[in-house]
Amino acid sequence: MDIVNIPILKIENFLIASVQVALYDMQAIQFKDAVLQKIYETKAKGVIIDLTAMDVLDSFVGRLISDIAAMARLMGTTVVITGLQPAVAITLVELGLELPGVTTALNLEKGIAKLRLITENNADGNA
Repeated sequence: MDIVNIPILKIENFLIASVQVALYDMQAIQFKDAVLQKIYETKAKGVIIDLTAMDVLDSFVGRLISDIAAMARLMGTTVVITGLQPAVAITLVELGLELPGVTTALNLEKGIAKLRLITENNADGNA
């Protein structure tokens, strides 16, 4: 299986990872590790995982996204999922997968706006 390198970009104090290919188990694990390492290196306050290009999501990748969110939360980072296609949302519900601690947004622009709002509210609460 080829290693798929999913770019993780830093914009403001956020990381953006746009998944453009179907992730198989090993690739998904590498993606999780890369996101968590990038959070650690950049001290990002938010991560957007953009799934706009994905039309299929299996239970393993769904659980992995939930795991990324839980681990990121422990690192002080909020995760927002953007661009869920209707078929993917239906699949997640049919599989009974919940994504606790994961915020969703319709698209990347709305995801960035949500992260700004969440991080500003957290900063105000800590002051």
